[in-house]
Amino acid sequence: MAVESPCNKDRPNTSLTAKFPKFGKKLFKKAVKTRKNNIQPVEISLTFKQNLKEQHFAAAGKQLINREERLFSVKQNGVGFNRKLVEEEEDDEENLKKDFEDLFEQVWSTVDNSFQVQTEAEIEALRQAVIVIQKEEEQDRRWEGYLEKERPQWRPRCCRDLHDSRLQNMVKQRMEEAKLDSDINLKSSVQKEITRKAKQLRKDLLHVAKYVKQCYPGENVCLQYAKLYHQEFSAKLKEITDYGLNDDDCLHVLLWVNTHYPRIMNCKELDGVIKYEQLEALLPENLLEPLEDQFLTQKENELRAWCKNILKREKSGTELRDGCYFSPLAIDVIQCVHGALKSLKEVLGSRAKPQKITQQMKEFLRDYQNFLKKVIVDNEGNTEAVLKANLCCIRQLLEYIISTENQELLHVHIKNDCVTLLASIREHCQRYFTKCIHNDLKGKYAKLGTREWLKNSDHVCEELLVGVDTHIQKITNLDKACQKELVSQLHKEVLTEYVRKMMKKKIKLGDGNKQDQAAKALHDNSQKIHTYFTEAGSNLNDLKDILPRLAELLTLKDPQCIELQLVTLSRSYPDFSEAHVCAWLYLKADLSNPELKKIKKTFSEFREPSENEGQNQDPLYSCSNFFSKVFVK
Repeated sequence: MAVESPCNKDRPNTSLTAKFPKFGKKLFKKAVKTRKNNIQPVEISLTFKQNLKEQHFAAAGKQLINREERLFSVKQNGVGFNRKLVEEEEDDEENLKKDFEDLFEQVWSTVDNSFQVQTEAEIEALRQAVIVIQKEEEQDRRWEGYLEKERPQWRPRCCRDLHDSRLQNMVKQRMEEAKLDSDINLKSSVQKEITRKAKQLRKDLLHVAKYVKQCYPGENVCLQYAKLYHQEFSAKLKEITDYGLNDDDCLHVLLWVNTHYPRIMNCKELDGVIKYEQLEALLPENLLEPLEDQFLTQKENELRAWCKNILKREKSGTELRDGCYFSPLAIDVIQCVHGALKSLKEVLGSRAKPQKITQQMKEFLRDYQNFLKKVIVDNEGNTEAVLKANLCCIRQLLEYIISTENQELLHVHIKNDCVTLLASIREHCQRYFTKCIHNDLKGKYAKLGTREWLKNSDHVCEELLVGVDTHIQKITNLDKACQKELVSQLHKEVLTEYVRKMMKKKIKLGDGNKQDQAAKALHDNSQKIHTYFTEAGSNLNDLKDILPRLAELLTLKDPQCIELQLVTLSRSYPDFSEAHVCAWLYLKADLSNPELKKIKKTFSEFREPSENEGQNQDPLYSCSNFFSKVFVK
């Protein structure tokens, strides 16, 4: 039983002029005449060869498929033993085969010229060629299941595979033959090789997106081309990295892998047609990681050398600008560090490893700390000038590290360590100026927490502040912001010394009247101290609450209320310890030993644990570490 043909359509109409020459000429003349009279002309079907000549590939392909189906319908139904029909059938099959060859000669030539397509006619020709390929794929599927002798010898034609193979060869050839613009000045052969291929890749993909994409209805040909170019570019990079690279070539490869190449694939012209995340990595991990480590090591060494040179220059001295001592150290360091970190982010993309490079910042700050300590120990003639200039540098470095703009550049642990280091360096420098003040005020501090203070606290406090003011007036040639910081630090230190002297256990407040009197003195002194330092430039507004809150402990009578107040105090000041509790409650001589024991036990159980400074908080302006500076026995 003969197998039924996939399709049994009538043979397409042949040209009227070919069948009936005289009649065709008359019809043509009539058509011209009717066109002149604005009458719709009669549509005349073109022959296969005419369609082929006019590059109507889709129409020509349809004609051949119709002939194929009619021919093989006859073949399957059988021709019997009629030799004439057999010969006609064989002649038709050979003619059909030849016509298919002629069609695909032009189809493949058109596909091969995809990168020359620009005009409307060229775009239409390529679109027609693609339709032929798509229809041929459909025809291959319609012949599936038929025996080899029952189907055309050219089925399956596998046009899609041939098309994809031609594209791959075409891409490979274009990448191999890519040229580098003469105005691009690159010395390294590696950089030239990468750049010329990358430029060709970009140029061709943009051409595909602009001209070729519209010729492939229902297909994402841009992604297909992108994968082919990606494959070629990746193969070249792998080949290059196999031989090892110097630092400049290493940088060039990383820039293309992590910055330039993703930028090409994600540009607006290719947006929506190429999904970069669907492409495999240009370089596998085993090749990429050594390059990253090489680049990181190079940047690390560069940054270390830069910072050492900056510190070396600092030893040569400072200068006076606009009445203030100045040093370019901070500006230079920030530029070096920020430049290195930005370079890391750009070159390594999201794979940046800031822990390693920012470690150099910590190392520099340790060297910086040692340098300033030596300046203080040597105490040469320019010590004060150097420290004043570097207080400004410390402030600039701290502002840079704490800045929210650098959240992504600095690793959080390194950042916190740097903040702590800088706070320590600043405090050490400030102590150079405040130490002499505290030494001069020893006699005045000694009166705090004594019977004399209890009797005449206003005078004792006033005397203390007059002594402080005398020294503050002598501080000159210091940046205004740094002077405010120095005053703020002195504010904290004076109040710290005040509380420490109160905890020296010099007096006992045995009755409620004395406790109320002491509490009032603490409130009054707190107001005077805070007012003076605020007017002098201190920004530590939270310090105003410390003495009043301690004073409240003296006025409370109920041990449970004292316990609650102490726990509340510890939440505001996590470093408020049991030793501080004992020293302060010593003033309340009316508490029994069992009551003191219970209060201390409750405090130990419910006090908040000490926490680290917030990463965006300058330690100078935090009061949570106040009591850690109040040393008690």
